[in-house]
Amino acid sequence: MSAVRSLIVLVIAALLLPPVAIVLTVRQQATAATSSGVQYHTVTNGDVAVAVSAIGSLEAVNTARLSFLAGGRVAEVLVVPGQYVEAGDPLVRLEDTAQRIAYEQAQTAQSLAELQLERLLGPVDELAVRVAEANVNSAWGAYRSAAEAVSDDDIRAAELRYQQALTALEDAQRARFDADAGLSEERYALLDAQVGQASFNAEIARLQLEALRSPNTAQRSAAYARVLQAQAELERVRAGPTPSEVERAELAVEQAAAQVEQARAVLDRMALTAPFSGVVGFVNAEVGALVGPGLPIVELISAERPQLRVAVDEVDIRKVTVGMAAQVQLDALPRVRLPAVVENIALVGRSDGGIVSYDVRLALAEVDPRMRVGMTAEANIIVAEARNVLVVPNIYVRLEPRSGRAFVNLVQPDGTLQETEIQLGLRGVDWSEVTAGLRVGDVIGVELGGRGLSFLGG
Repeated sequence: MSAVRSLIVLVIAALLLPPVAIVLTVRQQATAATSSGVQYHTVTNGDVAVAVSAIGSLEAVNTARLSFLAGGRVAEVLVVPGQYVEAGDPLVRLEDTAQRIAYEQAQTAQSLAELQLERLLGPVDELAVRVAEANVNSAWGAYRSAAEAVSDDDIRAAELRYQQALTALEDAQRARFDADAGLSEERYALLDAQVGQASFNAEIARLQLEALRSPNTAQRSAAYARVLQAQAELERVRAGPTPSEVERAELAVEQAAAQVEQARAVLDRMALTAPFSGVVGFVNAEVGALVGPGLPIVELISAERPQLRVAVDEVDIRKVTVGMAAQVQLDALPRVRLPAVVENIALVGRSDGGIVSYDVRLALAEVDPRMRVGMTAEANIIVAEARNVLVVPNIYVRLEPRSGRAFVNLVQPDGTLQETEIQLGLRGVDWSEVTAGLRVGDVIGVELGGRGLSFLGG
């Protein structure tokens, strides 16, 4: 509402309500007396304030409607409406057997990876060294066995047999070549068969020789390779892990830890926990029921000091700035007045029935234990203030509506009243600043039942 309308409402309230209902006061020592139908007042210094009045309601600093990211079956409902919970307290839990098993398996894998890294970084394992030494000795034994499986005498005997077979083959071939051309077919076929037999025998002797030579060389080579491998393993065990092995083990630990965190996050999603301390508003879940993702399950209302949100008329919003002081009165607690400070002013207005207003949020400097979220309240935002200035009560001032000139009845030495023009400065609800026309100690009067205040200051 506009400043003019604010003053009208507050003046009427000042006249109708008892003194405790007046929001803005003037700190001064004033004297007033009544005599012969005239009320007197001694002019003094005081404070004057002009306020913009607005209606609103108490709101929680933070309200959250909590839901699950994934669906499931409700296993536990741990809260009821109206219950106070601390930040991190569990509210509702879904069936999580599979997720819990996966989390425990990830923890086991992490422990194994950490154990392997610990072994790598620890002292040399003497048992592993002894095992490696035994493997070296075993490899040398296998090599010696392979080397002694075929003797040199066996190879020389096979070479002799092969040479004899070749000689027999040459003799058979020469006999067939030197035979008389007049031999019968039967005789020639016999010589030819003897050549074939000698050739077959020579081939068998050659294969036997190669069989003795080749396996001996191959077995010894393989056995010697195993010896070299066993010796290299022994040196590795004695020297400890290489940088690359340590790096791979550390990477395995990191990967296992990441898998644990991932499994933990999946498990945590199966339970709703309080993101802040507060009071449970509603619970929309029952044990055994299926819930879907995104469905509001629990409403949590912050337990912090509530804030006040009021709607300020578009005519008055230009006068309000962040940081201005205000006084708040609750409809439910009419005798309680709470100091507040303007904390935020909406940039965009909203229209309600053609009346545009802007939301203004006020932070309460004090609270009353009887306060509840949703209570209706009125805020008087002090938009202008003058301190320790010459002031007079508005009921002693007469204002000409057209000219705007102000007058008071100044008491003369002989006790008569003389209308005197004054200059007004800041005009408050009950008091106004006088900039000229009066001095401290002057006495002014007003006839009881007279017109009294006749201006509607803006």
